[in-house]
Amino acid sequence: MYSVPLWAATPWGAHEGTRLTLDWHEAQPVFGLRDRRSMRFARNNQDRPEREMDSEAELQLLARAEHLRVIFKHSLIVLLANLSASAALAAGLWSVVPKHQLSGWLAILVLFNFARWLKGRQLARHPLEPTEVRRQDALLLYGTLTSGLLWGIAAVLFYVPGQPAYSMFLALILVAITAASTVLLSFHRHAYPVFCTPVIIPLGLQLIADQGSSHTVVALVIPLYYSLLFILSRQIYQFSHEAIVTSLIRERHALVDHLTAIPNRRAFEEFLEKEWIRGVRSHRPLTLIVSDIDDFKTYNDRYGHAVGDAILRSVASLFREAAHRRTDFAARIGGDEFAVIVPETDRSGVSCIIRSIEKSRERLAQSTFEPWSFPSLSFGFCTVTPSDSGSVFELFEAADAALYEAKAAGRNRTAGCTARGDG
Repeated sequence: MYSVPLWAATPWGAHEGTRLTLDWHEAQPVFGLRDRRSMRFARNNQDRPEREMDSEAELQLLARAEHLRVIFKHSLIVLLANLSASAALAAGLWSVVPKHQLSGWLAILVLFNFARWLKGRQLARHPLEPTEVRRQDALLLYGTLTSGLLWGIAAVLFYVPGQPAYSMFLALILVAITAASTVLLSFHRHAYPVFCTPVIIPLGLQLIADQGSSHTVVALVIPLYYSLLFILSRQIYQFSHEAIVTSLIRERHALVDHLTAIPNRRAFEEFLEKEWIRGVRSHRPLTLIVSDIDDFKTYNDRYGHAVGDAILRSVASLFREAAHRRTDFAARIGGDEFAVIVPETDRSGVSCIIRSIEKSRERLAQSTFEPWSFPSLSFGFCTVTPSDSGSVFELFEAADAALYEAKAAGRNRTAGCTARGDG
C-alpha cells in the first residue's frame, strides 16, 4: 500500500472562451440495460453529457437489434416452413414440370435456407454490436428478398397453363408460404413486403395470362388478400416495437442513476462480474477505482441539497469523461461514492486516469464562482489478475480499504494496492 497527495497535480488549461460551471440542469439518463448488450451501450455512451437526441437514436437502434434477434432466434421455423412447402410443391408437380428444373430449383432453395438458418442461429447466440445492427439489418433484407425471388421463380417456371388443378395447386403453395411468413417477418419493418412482392406479382401475371375466369378471379383476390395481410403485418410490427421500446426503457431506468445520469450500483455490479469472468479467461489485469467526495456531508448541511445534487452531477461528469475507453465503465455506487472499472490496465495507466479526474476537478474548481469552493476527491484502487479462486467482492473490499486508507491520511489523496486474484 502507498499513499500520495493529489494536490500537486497541475490543472488543465481551460479552452479559450470556455467557462466550466456546475451542471444545474437535469441531465439526460445514460443508456444502461441489464444484459451484456445493454452494458455495452451504457459503457460506450457514458462520455456524452448531452444525450437527449442520442438516447432516442440509440433506443431505436437497440429496438432494431431486438427485432432482428427475434427473427434470428426463430430461423429454424423459417427453414422448416420452406422445406415443407418446397417438398409439397415438388411432390405435387413432379410429373408435369421439367424434372431438371424442379430439382435444380429445389436444391438451390434448400441450400440457401440451410445457410440462412446457420447464420441466423449464430447471430441469435450473441447480442449485436451497435455497429453490426445496420449491416445485419441489410443482410436480413437481402436474404428475405432472395427467398421471395426464389419462390417467384417457381411461379414462373412451374406454372402449368391450361391445367387448372396444377396451377391452383401451385397458387395454393405460394399463398401458403407467404401467409405463413406474416407473423415472423412482421417483426421487421420492411421484411414482409420485400418477401411477398416478388412472389405475388409473377403469380398474378401467370393467372391473368391463363385467361380462365377462375384464374382471373384468383388473380384479383390475391392482391386484396395480401393488402389485408400487410395491414395486419404493420399492426404486429407497431405493437411489438412499442413493447420492445417500453421494455428497454424500463431496463434502462433500472440500471441508471437518475440524478447523475451514469450507471448505478446494480449496473456496476453486473459489469464488474462480467469483466471478472472475462479476466479469468484472458489472464489480464482488472483494476477497480473507488472514490468519494471529501466532506460532502458538510456541503449538504451548510449549503443545502440543491448544491449537493449539483456537485454530484459534476463529479459524475468527471468520471464519465475519464472512462473514455470502450472497455472502461464509470458508475455511482453510493451516496457520494463513485467507481471506475478499468480492465487490462497496469498501475501507471490507473494513475493516469486518477490524475485526469483530479485535473478536471481542479479546472472545474477554478471556474466555479460560488461562495464555496468545489470539494476535493479521495481515491482508492486495487489491481488484480482475476482467477477462479478469487471474487469480485474481494476486489471491491481491497479497493474500498485503499480508499479508507487515503481518507485516513488526509483529504485529496489516493492509495492503491496490487493483489493476486486468488483471494
